[in-house]
Amino acid sequence: MMRWIGFCVGLTLLLGTTSTALALESREFRLDNGLKGVVVRESKAPVVIVQTWYRVGSADEKPGKGGLSHMLEHMMFQGTENLEPEEFSRLVAQEGGEDNASTTNDYTMYYIKLSADRAELALKLEAERMGSLLLAQEEFDAENLVVREERRVRIDADPNQRMLERYRTLAYGEHPYGRPVIGRMDEIAALTLDDLKAWYQSYYAPNNATIVVVGDVDPKQIEEWIRTHFDSLAAQPAPPRPRLPDPPRRTKPERLEVSDKLAKLPIWIAGYPVPGMAMPASIEDALALDVLAVILGHGSTSRLHQRLVRDLGVAVSTSASYSGFSASWELFSISAMPKPGADLRAIETVIFQEVERLTKEPVTARELEKARNGLIAEQVYSQDSIERIAWIIGRMTTNGLDWRLMLDDYPKRVRTVTSAAVQRVAARYLQSEGVTIGILKP
Repeated sequence: MMRWIGFCVGLTLLLGTTSTALALESREFRLDNGLKGVVVRESKAPVVIVQTWYRVGSADEKPGKGGLSHMLEHMMFQGTENLEPEEFSRLVAQEGGEDNASTTNDYTMYYIKLSADRAELALKLEAERMGSLLLAQEEFDAENLVVREERRVRIDADPNQRMLERYRTLAYGEHPYGRPVIGRMDEIAALTLDDLKAWYQSYYAPNNATIVVVGDVDPKQIEEWIRTHFDSLAAQPAPPRPRLPDPPRRTKPERLEVSDKLAKLPIWIAGYPVPGMAMPASIEDALALDVLAVILGHGSTSRLHQRLVRDLGVAVSTSASYSGFSASWELFSISAMPKPGADLRAIETVIFQEVERLTKEPVTARELEKARNGLIAEQVYSQDSIERIAWIIGRMTTNGLDWRLMLDDYPKRVRTVTSAAVQRVAARYLQSEGVTIGILKP
């Protein structure tokens, strides 16, 4: 689950009309084969990060083929026409760099971080596996076992993750966001090499990808290298994108309660369906939801912490989060870790009392100002990381949003969020009949 700060940075990409706040040299272009490139010069340190974003994730998968995107992510390190299995990462490590990848509902992203003078190597390697991946049965069989073990360790052996997987399935209903990104064990085991070949052919094409480069580099030179190494790759027919359904219509809350002898502490979580920023929702609503999350559940001065941790002493921690980065609707999440022996229903009652109070009473001027200042400060601090800058650009571009609007008017616009706006979005989106509640009991 992403912290609220993720969305505050993401929102800045939608606000404003010029690129003055970032104050970095940038270059954006598109090759004839459809590949999009974005390069930003950031010279704080002599390093560079190259991120390759593919517009494909678990939401694109068909029922029964869960985990296909994640499985292909693993295979992208297992050899090309000119590289032996795992040679890709060895070459990066030999240059003192690091590489990895991640798969989500909406995208698959690969990154290489190196000394800035080795940027061309990263681009050459990415072009090699975009155009010449070898999918061999032997490597597939071995890597499929690795992914099953990953699933076993990360989810099946973890009572918290087992409960959260079931909770998301209940909350999202028929929406593909409710399916685990890694896939279910039987689905992973049933995947075939032909499945991966078809997936690679359909989605791993230049016209379905974005290259983001941020670091101590010359943007013009980087563009020339991208053209040199990627121009020859052929575009493919535009891959299909799924129609992501609206939130399920409910007349009462959904509830999941799980007792697990391996759980060490209880967990209480609730989620309300809210729009992601790529959906047709107003900027004012998105900003207000972000402020609302801070006031309700971020930090020791938030309302939930004050009530449940400080005053009543029945919880170890509390939180509220809204990321806003998804291509479809997502969950505004509230969670609490009760103390052992605490009355979970009593904690739930207090949480819903605080939610209802937000729908009926304006927040105080002090709460509002503190939340807005915190969002602005976090937004500024996040720009110290080239990884973060690149991630924001890639994430926005993958969702079809203009990254060049990043940062411009965020401080000014977040300061326009009023108490009335926070109350309005609370009343509109935090409705009791739409909530999904998940409880894990030791």
